[in-house]
Amino acid sequence: MEDYFRVGVLTSPHGVKGEISVYPTSDSLDRYKDLEVCYLKLKDGMKEVHVTSCKYKKNQPVLKFAEYNSIEEIEPLRQIELYIDREHAIALEEGEYYMADIIGFDVIDENGKIGTLKDYTENGADQTIFIVECLDGSTKYILDIPEFIKNVDLDSKTILVNVIKGM
Repeated sequence: MEDYFRVGVLTSPHGVKGEISVYPTSDSLDRYKDLEVCYLKLKDGMKEVHVTSCKYKKNQPVLKFAEYNSIEEIEPLRQIELYIDREHAIALEEGEYYMADIIGFDVIDENGKIGTLKDYTENGADQTIFIVECLDGSTKYILDIPEFIKNVDLDSKTILVNVIKGM
């Protein structure tokens, strides 16, 4: 299981006092106002940072970290991914799972294994798309809706799918 979950990507400085806009990759925009500790994914590893304030501009969080106090300090962080640790992740409801935890699961249909979940992405309509590396070398893109994703079994590490012709 993953220890960190990506919740955003730092985009551009906001003002001159070290604030930065965040492109959110979390389902909950409200979660940013409760952040106290998060992590920046830097070349040499994860760096812990402390959030001192959060505001919103055009539905994007704008964060201020205690460790950065000027535009010159925050500017190099453009396009850096923002993470939280598992301890501070949003609690899951019954039947929910973190996407990061199912990467690598076997993807099966009624005939058996068709491949492995390699990654996921989201489209403009906030729908998750599973990226499946198939046994035949091809890649399938499967929309995470009940018609196509029938079951995610965390115990057996499998995802049961309904693949239709043309997928």
